[in-house]
Amino acid sequence: MKRILKILVLGILGLILMNCTTAPLTGRSQLKLVDDQELATSSESQYRQLINGARSKGLLVNSTPDGQRLSAIGSRISKAVETFMYNNDMGDKVKNLRWEYNLIKSNDINAFAMPGGKIAFYTGILPVLQTDAGIAYVMGHEIGHVIGGHHAEIYSQQVAAGGIAAITGIFGGNTVSSLVSDGLSITLLKFNRDQEYEADKYGMIFMAMAGYNPEEAIKVEERMGKLTNSNGSDFLSTHPRSMRRIEELKKFLPEAMKYYRR
Repeated sequence: MKRILKILVLGILGLILMNCTTAPLTGRSQLKLVDDQELATSSESQYRQLINGARSKGLLVNSTPDGQRLSAIGSRISKAVETFMYNNDMGDKVKNLRWEYNLIKSNDINAFAMPGGKIAFYTGILPVLQTDAGIAYVMGHEIGHVIGGHHAEIYSQQVAAGGIAAITGIFGGNTVSSLVSDGLSITLLKFNRDQEYEADKYGMIFMAMAGYNPEEAIKVEERMGKLTNSNGSDFLSTHPRSMRRIEELKKFLPEAMKYYRR
């Protein structure tokens, strides 16, 4: 039985190795057991449910000045994203994106982008971001998670871990709950340090290409660093602040400035 268990686990590990890809910006090795487009399709219902729920409660505020502001910034950032990707022979990663920007009235300090180009900001984050450049950075950062394939990467890690745990549980006589059956909340993923750094770099590049000074990215992170998570903010819990992160932004600033189009 132990031999069978070993063979099955090795089989899963082999499958993992066969499905490793490379992160577009940093060259970091990634596990990708699911296609980005497939994940975009499956996450569409989550996004639509959120937006429809906000609309039914009168909390969708796209027609306000801030809503129009968000849409205008989003249009500039999305064009920068497409230009960057096509210029770097990665147009296949953006050709199926269907951009959408929504502003939801809430005190929550939160913003996210889903696979497929679906973006949402909560009004509570705007006073923290303050400037158009601040909004552009966070939007670019969140899109960076999409472009970097981070959603699919985390999903794949959960699937792989769940598969090994399930096999171990079956042969060990334990009841194991599959991570796959637990589902994946795209809006509340906790990305790891490497993924956050990659998204930061994408955010700086995209905002610079869209005409926003990437120096503002550092100021945004400094302002975020002064906040606490006492209000239960999903954004602050899933996007931890650190001095190391700000240091990394400062190191990358000269590279980002090469893309800055005033």
